[in-house]
Amino acid sequence: MSSLIKKPSIWVALLLLWAGHFLVDVMFGIWPVFKSMAKVDLATAGIIVAGGSFVGEGSQLFFGIFSDRGYRKQILIFGVLIATSAAFLIYFSHYGAFFGLYLLTCIGSGAFHPSAAGLVNSLNPYRRGLFMTIFASGGSLGLAFSQILFIHMNDSFPGHSYWLALPALVLGFVLLFYHFPISPITNETSHQVKMSDFITFFKRSDLRSLYISLVTNQILLWGTIFILPDVLKTHGHTDWICMGGGHLCLILGGTIMMIPAGYLADKFSARSVMYYATGLAGIAFYIIIFLGNYSQNLILTSLFILGASLSIVHPIGVSLGARLVPDKPSTISAFLMGMVWCVSEVVGPGGVGWMSTFFTDSAPVKALAILGSCFFINIYSVFSLPNTKRSIAEKTY
Repeated sequence: MSSLIKKPSIWVALLLLWAGHFLVDVMFGIWPVFKSMAKVDLATAGIIVAGGSFVGEGSQLFFGIFSDRGYRKQILIFGVLIATSAAFLIYFSHYGAFFGLYLLTCIGSGAFHPSAAGLVNSLNPYRRGLFMTIFASGGSLGLAFSQILFIHMNDSFPGHSYWLALPALVLGFVLLFYHFPISPITNETSHQVKMSDFITFFKRSDLRSLYISLVTNQILLWGTIFILPDVLKTHGHTDWICMGGGHLCLILGGTIMMIPAGYLADKFSARSVMYYATGLAGIAFYIIIFLGNYSQNLILTSLFILGASLSIVHPIGVSLGARLVPDKPSTISAFLMGMVWCVSEVVGPGGVGWMSTFFTDSAPVKALAILGSCFFINIYSVFSLPNTKRSIAEKTY
């Protein structure tokens, strides 16, 4: 395959995209712990997340279209920079300011993800599963350490959380002068992209099942991330677990499993990996619900397994979508990322925050238990996916 771009160029590009994903998701993980620090009630915090996510993440639909029309790098840089808005939450106390900054962070995420995912999928079509999981591991690692970084910055340098935005400014400057390599065998008809593409995607049974499976997966993941500090407090765990330690274990599990899961999805099938991961996640989820107050070791181990199982499903699903629709990588990424997140982050955090108002005793735990019903829809949707395997040409590359 001599026509493919040189491997050093691929890895430099992937490293820059990985770093961007890390920095964007550091910002994205701040709100769940900040809302507990600022003592924002769960219902109001859920509304802020629902509104910001619906508008901000829904913008991926538009950013995906313009990325496919040749504006990827500009949108990528814009996303990295505007996502830093979350670093300034600490300077405000009004709910309107909280919403505005969270909305800007979501818009930054909505700009970054489809453009970056399109670039990742264009680097080497024969390694989309592996490359996408490497890329996703950057975001997962950033999300894992986001709360600890924010708490440490706030404790060590009070009033200086804006320093968290500085690495993104440096990366934005580097990206401004960097030229991304694109594989010449990538067939992308960007000029033909229309909003009607998303309707066409919904009409396809395989893409519809894939979309539903990813929505329910992300409802569970984002709902758990949102209410986890409160669930851990209800279970009576120590502050370091409640204010970042538990979150770290949850997301770190997904980070560690990203690349092995991508390898398995490329070697066997995306459907098989997604199916077994979802089943294992369901077991760990209900151990946390019903046995989460037994011991510190049990809760941390269960959180690690839950994160490892839930987090790998989405990037594998996105790479499967790119394989099913190879001619429009940014648009299908926007469909399976932006349209997934704008729904899941409304239903997940918004729904679990709203349901917590129904209870007076152990409200966060009971609300999360109800949200767990999404596992049944998730497993059925994954079971309905095509058992797509790599072609012989791909396997021999």
